[in-house]
Amino acid sequence: MKQVAVRQADYRCTLEKEGFLGSFYQGGQYADRAIILAGGSGEGREFVEKRAEILSREGFSVLAVGYYLWKPLPKDTVAIPVDYAEYAVKWLQSDCPVEIHSIGMTGLSLGAAYTLVAASLIPDISCVVSVSGFDFVVEGCKNMIFRQHRSYFTFHGEDIPYEPAEALSHLPATLKAWKKDPRYGSKAMNRFYYNECFKDRTEKSRIKVENIHGDVLLMSPGYDDTWPSDEAFPRIMKVLDEKGFPYRHEYAVYEKGSHCLAMPEEQMAMIGSDEKIERTVGKFITMEAKYPEECRQARKDSWKRLVDFFRESMTKNVL
Repeated sequence: MKQVAVRQADYRCTLEKEGFLGSFYQGGQYADRAIILAGGSGEGREFVEKRAEILSREGFSVLAVGYYLWKPLPKDTVAIPVDYAEYAVKWLQSDCPVEIHSIGMTGLSLGAAYTLVAASLIPDISCVVSVSGFDFVVEGCKNMIFRQHRSYFTFHGEDIPYEPAEALSHLPATLKAWKKDPRYGSKAMNRFYYNECFKDRTEKSRIKVENIHGDVLLMSPGYDDTWPSDEAFPRIMKVLDEKGFPYRHEYAVYEKGSHCLAMPEEQMAMIGSDEKIERTVGKFITMEAKYPEECRQARKDSWKRLVDFFRESMTKNVL
Protein backbone atom coordinates (compact mmCIF):
# COMPACT_ATOMS: atom_id res chain seq x y z
CA MET A 1 0.00 0.00 0.00
CA LYS A 2 1.31 3.44 -0.93
CA GLN A 3 2.32 5.63 2.00
CA VAL A 4 -0.13 8.53 2.30
CA ALA A 5 -0.12 10.84 5.29
CA VAL A 6 -2.87 10.06 7.79
CA ARG A 7 -3.56 12.63 10.48
CA GLN A 8 -3.20 11.13 13.91
CA ALA A 9 -6.49 10.59 15.71
CA ASP A 10 -7.40 13.07 18.43
CA TYR A 11 -8.23 10.16 20.71
CA ARG A 12 -7.94 6.37 20.48
CA CYS A 13 -10.35 4.09 22.29
CA THR A 14 -9.10 0.71 23.49
CA LEU A 15 -10.64 -2.62 24.34
CA GLU A 16 -9.18 -2.41 27.83
CA LYS A 17 -10.55 1.03 28.73
CA GLU A 18 -13.57 1.80 26.54
CA GLY A 19 -14.46 -1.75 25.49
CA PHE A 20 -13.96 -1.15 21.76
CA LEU A 21 -11.33 -0.08 19.26
CA GLY A 22 -11.89 3.39 17.91
CA SER A 23 -10.12 6.39 16.40
CA PHE A 24 -11.78 9.75 17.05
CA TYR A 25 -11.31 12.79 14.81
CA GLN A 26 -12.75 16.01 16.17
CA GLY A 27 -14.72 18.03 13.68
CA GLY A 28 -15.05 21.76 13.13
CA GLN A 29 -18.31 23.54 12.38
CA TYR A 30 -20.45 20.52 13.30
CA ALA A 31 -18.18 19.03 15.95
CA ASP A 32 -21.16 18.21 18.18
CA ARG A 33 -22.55 15.98 15.40
CA ALA A 34 -20.68 12.67 15.40
CA ILE A 35 -20.55 9.98 12.73
CA ILE A 36 -19.50 6.41 13.54
CA LEU A 37 -17.68 4.88 10.58
CA ALA A 38 -17.35 1.11 10.00
CA GLY A 39 -14.96 -0.07 7.29
CA GLY A 40 -15.57 -2.83 4.79
CA SER A 41 -14.33 -6.39 4.80
CA GLY A 42 -10.64 -6.44 4.04
CA GLU A 43 -10.07 -2.78 4.94
CA GLY A 44 -7.22 -2.39 7.39
CA ARG A 45 -7.28 0.10 10.24
CA GLU A 46 -5.12 2.74 8.56
CA PHE A 47 -7.28 2.65 5.41
CA VAL A 48 -10.48 3.17 7.43
CA GLU A 49 -8.88 5.88 9.57
CA LYS A 50 -7.98 7.81 6.43
CA ARG A 51 -11.63 7.88 5.34
CA ALA A 52 -12.68 8.98 8.82
CA GLU A 53 -10.10 11.76 8.86
CA ILE A 54 -11.24 13.00 5.43
CA LEU A 55 -14.89 12.97 6.56
CA SER A 56 -14.01 14.99 9.67
CA ARG A 57 -12.80 17.79 7.39
CA GLU A 58 -16.44 18.28 6.40
CA GLY A 59 -17.05 19.64 9.90
CA PHE A 60 -18.33 16.51 11.66
CA SER A 61 -16.63 14.64 14.45
CA VAL A 62 -15.93 11.10 13.23
CA LEU A 63 -15.28 7.92 15.18
CA ALA A 64 -13.83 5.05 13.13
CA VAL A 65 -14.75 1.80 14.88
CA GLY A 66 -13.08 -1.58 14.49
CA TYR A 67 -15.51 -4.49 14.69
CA TYR A 68 -13.26 -7.21 13.26
CA LEU A 69 -9.90 -7.48 11.48
CA TRP A 70 -8.27 -4.64 13.42
CA LYS A 71 -5.59 -6.11 15.66
CA PRO A 72 -6.12 -7.82 18.06
CA LEU A 73 -9.69 -8.56 16.87
CA PRO A 74 -10.39 -11.82 14.99
CA LYS A 75 -10.03 -11.95 11.22
CA ASP A 76 -13.04 -14.22 10.67
CA THR A 77 -16.62 -13.08 10.19
CA VAL A 78 -18.02 -15.07 13.10
CA ALA A 79 -20.00 -13.72 16.07
CA ILE A 80 -18.93 -10.10 15.50
CA PRO A 81 -20.26 -8.05 18.44
CA VAL A 82 -22.63 -5.24 17.54
CA ASP A 83 -21.94 -4.22 21.13
CA TYR A 84 -18.88 -2.34 19.83
CA ALA A 85 -21.22 0.13 18.13
CA GLU A 86 -23.26 0.43 21.33
CA TYR A 87 -20.09 1.11 23.34
CA ALA A 88 -19.09 3.71 20.76
CA VAL A 89 -22.46 5.47 21.11
CA LYS A 90 -22.18 5.49 24.91
CA TRP A 91 -18.63 6.83 24.74
CA LEU A 92 -19.68 9.64 22.42
CA GLN A 93 -22.53 10.53 24.75
CA SER A 94 -20.61 10.49 28.03
CA ASP A 95 -16.83 10.49 27.63
CA CYS A 96 -16.05 12.13 24.30
CA PRO A 97 -13.80 15.24 24.50
CA VAL A 98 -16.57 17.10 22.63
CA GLU A 99 -20.19 17.38 23.79
CA ILE A 100 -22.13 15.37 21.20
CA HIS A 101 -25.76 16.20 20.41
CA SER A 102 -26.56 13.68 17.65
CA ILE A 103 -25.01 10.52 16.24
CA GLY A 104 -25.06 9.07 12.74
CA MET A 105 -23.41 5.97 11.34
CA THR A 106 -22.07 4.83 8.00
CA GLY A 107 -20.37 1.74 6.65
CA LEU A 108 -19.21 0.14 3.43
CA SER A 109 -19.81 -3.47 2.36
CA LEU A 110 -19.78 -5.67 5.49
CA GLY A 111 -19.58 -2.43 7.46
CA ALA A 112 -22.77 -1.30 5.72
CA ALA A 113 -24.60 -4.40 6.94
CA TYR A 114 -23.06 -3.89 10.40
CA THR A 115 -24.33 -0.30 10.30
CA LEU A 116 -27.89 -1.35 9.46
CA VAL A 117 -27.91 -4.00 12.20
CA ALA A 118 -26.49 -1.54 14.75
CA ALA A 119 -28.94 1.23 13.87
CA SER A 120 -31.87 -1.21 14.07
CA LEU A 121 -30.86 -2.12 17.63
CA ILE A 122 -29.46 1.15 19.02
CA PRO A 123 -32.08 3.93 19.01
CA ASP A 124 -29.57 6.75 19.61
CA ILE A 125 -28.21 6.33 16.07
CA SER A 126 -30.34 8.90 14.26
CA CYS A 127 -28.96 8.97 10.71
CA VAL A 128 -27.63 6.14 8.55
CA VAL A 129 -25.76 5.90 5.25
CA SER A 130 -25.28 2.30 4.13
CA VAL A 131 -23.02 1.78 1.12
CA SER A 132 -23.11 -1.49 -0.84
CA GLY A 133 -24.65 -3.34 2.08
CA PHE A 134 -27.09 -6.18 2.57
CA ASP A 135 -30.48 -6.89 4.13
CA PHE A 136 -30.24 -10.21 5.95
CA VAL A 137 -27.79 -11.99 8.24
CA VAL A 138 -26.15 -15.33 7.45
CA GLU A 139 -24.06 -17.86 9.30
CA GLY A 140 -20.50 -16.78 9.97
CA CYS A 141 -17.62 -18.80 8.62
CA LYS A 142 -13.91 -19.31 9.20
CA ASN A 143 -11.44 -18.71 6.39
CA MET A 144 -14.53 -17.93 4.28
CA ILE A 145 -15.47 -21.60 3.82
CA PHE A 146 -15.70 -23.42 7.17
CA ARG A 147 -19.07 -23.36 8.93
CA GLN A 148 -19.14 -22.28 12.59
CA HIS A 149 -22.86 -22.60 13.35
CA ARG A 150 -22.83 -19.06 14.73
CA SER A 151 -24.24 -15.84 13.35
CA TYR A 152 -22.16 -13.21 11.58
CA PHE A 153 -23.22 -10.85 14.38
CA THR A 154 -24.04 -11.00 18.09
CA PHE A 155 -25.63 -8.51 20.48
CA HIS A 156 -25.35 -8.73 24.25
CA GLY A 157 -23.82 -12.17 23.88
CA GLU A 158 -26.64 -13.64 21.80
CA ASP A 159 -26.52 -14.59 18.13
CA ILE A 160 -28.52 -12.27 15.91
CA PRO A 161 -30.93 -14.55 13.98
CA TYR A 162 -29.27 -15.85 10.83
CA GLU A 163 -29.64 -18.16 7.86
CA PRO A 164 -27.61 -21.40 8.12
CA ALA A 165 -24.90 -21.73 5.44
CA GLU A 166 -25.89 -25.21 4.31
CA ALA A 167 -24.16 -24.64 0.97
CA LEU A 168 -20.77 -24.67 2.72
CA SER A 169 -21.41 -28.22 3.87
CA HIS A 170 -21.48 -29.22 0.21
CA LEU A 171 -18.78 -26.90 -1.07
CA PRO A 172 -17.67 -28.89 -4.17
CA ALA A 173 -21.27 -29.07 -5.40
CA THR A 174 -21.80 -25.37 -4.62
CA LEU A 175 -18.71 -24.36 -6.59
CA LYS A 176 -19.75 -26.57 -9.48
CA ALA A 177 -23.21 -25.02 -9.57
CA TRP A 178 -21.70 -21.51 -9.58
CA LYS A 179 -19.35 -22.28 -12.47
CA LYS A 180 -22.17 -23.81 -14.51
CA ASP A 181 -24.58 -20.90 -13.99
CA PRO A 182 -24.24 -18.48 -16.95
CA ARG A 183 -25.68 -15.60 -14.91
CA TYR A 184 -22.58 -15.41 -12.71
CA GLY A 185 -19.12 -14.53 -13.94
CA SER A 186 -15.75 -15.59 -12.61
CA LYS A 187 -15.73 -12.71 -10.07
CA ALA A 188 -19.28 -13.26 -8.82
CA MET A 189 -18.93 -16.22 -6.45
CA ASN A 190 -20.25 -14.15 -3.54
CA ARG A 191 -23.18 -12.90 -5.59
CA PHE A 192 -24.06 -16.49 -6.47
CA TYR A 193 -23.65 -17.54 -2.83
CA TYR A 194 -26.00 -14.90 -1.42
CA ASN A 195 -28.55 -15.13 -4.23
CA GLU A 196 -28.75 -18.87 -4.86
CA CYS A 197 -27.73 -20.46 -1.56
CA PHE A 198 -30.19 -18.50 0.58
CA LYS A 199 -33.24 -18.55 -1.70
CA ASP A 200 -35.35 -20.01 1.08
CA ARG A 201 -34.30 -17.50 3.73
CA THR A 202 -36.86 -16.66 6.38
CA GLU A 203 -38.12 -13.44 7.91
CA LYS A 204 -36.13 -14.08 11.10
CA SER A 205 -32.79 -13.29 9.41
CA ARG A 206 -33.94 -10.03 7.83
CA ILE A 207 -32.32 -6.92 9.31
CA LYS A 208 -35.20 -5.02 10.92
CA VAL A 209 -34.47 -1.72 9.22
CA GLU A 210 -37.91 -0.38 10.11
CA ASN A 211 -36.65 -0.05 13.70
CA ILE A 212 -34.08 2.59 12.75
CA HIS A 213 -34.79 5.93 14.44
CA GLY A 214 -33.73 8.36 11.74
CA ASP A 215 -33.03 9.15 8.10
CA VAL A 216 -31.58 6.45 5.86
CA LEU A 217 -29.57 6.69 2.64
CA LEU A 218 -28.71 3.52 0.71
CA MET A 219 -26.22 3.51 -2.17
CA SER A 220 -25.22 0.66 -4.46
CA PRO A 221 -23.83 0.05 -7.94
CA GLY A 222 -26.16 -1.10 -10.70
CA TYR A 223 -24.48 -4.51 -10.54
CA ASP A 224 -22.58 -5.72 -7.50
CA ASP A 225 -20.62 -8.95 -7.85
CA THR A 226 -19.10 -8.66 -4.36
CA TRP A 227 -22.57 -9.38 -3.00
CA PRO A 228 -25.96 -8.34 -4.46
CA SER A 229 -26.49 -5.01 -2.73
CA ASP A 230 -28.28 -3.88 -5.91
CA GLU A 231 -31.02 -6.42 -5.12
CA ALA A 232 -30.93 -6.08 -1.33
CA PHE A 233 -31.45 -2.32 -1.18
CA PRO A 234 -34.65 -2.25 -3.28
CA ARG A 235 -35.99 -4.88 -0.88
CA ILE A 236 -35.13 -2.60 2.05
CA MET A 237 -36.87 0.36 0.41
CA LYS A 238 -39.96 -1.79 -0.18
CA VAL A 239 -40.02 -2.80 3.50
CA LEU A 240 -39.64 0.80 4.66
CA ASP A 241 -42.43 1.98 2.36
CA GLU A 242 -44.79 -0.85 3.27
CA LYS A 243 -44.24 -0.34 7.00
CA GLY A 244 -44.78 3.41 6.80
CA PHE A 245 -41.25 4.30 7.88
CA PRO A 246 -41.65 7.87 9.19
CA TYR A 247 -38.18 9.16 8.34
CA ARG A 248 -36.53 10.25 5.13
CA HIS A 249 -35.24 7.25 3.15
CA GLU A 250 -33.52 7.32 -0.21
CA TYR A 251 -31.80 4.88 -2.53
CA ALA A 252 -29.13 6.02 -5.01
CA VAL A 253 -27.96 3.67 -7.78
CA TYR A 254 -24.71 4.17 -9.69
CA GLU A 255 -25.29 2.11 -12.82
CA LYS A 256 -21.62 1.99 -13.87
CA GLY A 257 -20.18 2.26 -10.40
CA SER A 258 -18.69 -0.59 -8.40
CA HIS A 259 -19.02 -2.07 -4.94
CA CYS A 260 -16.38 0.48 -3.83
CA LEU A 261 -18.59 3.56 -3.63
CA ALA A 262 -18.12 6.59 -1.36
CA MET A 263 -14.38 6.11 -1.08
CA PRO A 264 -12.67 9.50 -1.55
CA GLU A 265 -9.84 9.68 -4.06
CA GLU A 266 -7.39 10.75 -1.37
CA GLN A 267 -8.06 7.46 0.38
CA MET A 268 -7.87 5.43 -2.84
CA ALA A 269 -4.46 7.02 -3.46
CA MET A 270 -3.19 4.78 -0.67
CA ILE A 271 -3.50 1.93 -3.19
CA GLY A 272 -1.56 3.85 -5.84
CA SER A 273 -2.16 5.51 -9.21
CA ASP A 274 -5.44 5.29 -11.13
CA GLU A 275 -3.85 2.61 -13.29
CA LYS A 276 -2.82 0.58 -10.25
CA ILE A 277 -6.29 0.93 -8.74
CA GLU A 278 -7.77 -0.33 -12.01
CA ARG A 279 -5.40 -3.31 -12.08
CA THR A 280 -5.65 -4.15 -8.39
CA VAL A 281 -9.35 -3.67 -7.73
CA GLY A 282 -10.33 -4.76 -11.24
CA LYS A 283 -8.98 -8.24 -10.50
CA PHE A 284 -11.85 -8.80 -8.11
CA ILE A 285 -14.63 -6.46 -9.23
CA THR A 286 -16.17 -6.68 -12.69
CA MET A 287 -17.29 -3.05 -12.94
CA GLU A 288 -13.87 -1.68 -11.98
CA ALA A 289 -12.28 -3.61 -14.85
CA LYS A 290 -15.04 -2.77 -17.32
CA TYR A 291 -15.73 0.88 -16.46
CA PRO A 292 -12.72 2.30 -14.58
CA GLU A 293 -13.42 5.96 -15.32
CA GLU A 294 -17.13 5.65 -14.54
CA CYS A 295 -16.24 3.91 -11.26
CA ARG A 296 -13.91 6.77 -10.30
CA GLN A 297 -16.66 9.28 -11.01
CA ALA A 298 -19.20 7.21 -9.07
CA ARG A 299 -16.87 7.20 -6.05
CA LYS A 300 -16.64 11.00 -6.19
CA ASP A 301 -20.37 11.52 -6.67
CA SER A 302 -21.39 9.04 -3.97
CA TRP A 303 -18.92 10.54 -1.49
CA LYS A 304 -20.45 13.97 -2.07
CA ARG A 305 -23.92 12.51 -1.67
CA LEU A 306 -22.93 10.87 1.62
CA VAL A 307 -21.55 14.15 2.98
CA ASP A 308 -24.55 16.16 1.79
CA PHE A 309 -27.00 13.66 3.31
CA PHE A 310 -25.34 13.79 6.71
CA ARG A 311 -25.17 17.58 6.54
CA GLU A 312 -28.85 17.91 5.62
CA SER A 313 -30.07 15.33 8.14
CA MET A 314 -27.84 16.04 11.12
CA THR A 315 -27.67 19.84 11.05
CA LYS A 316 -31.36 20.66 10.66
CA ASN A 317 -31.45 22.59 13.92
CA VAL A 318 -28.02 24.20 13.69
CA LEU A 319 -28.14 27.98 13.28
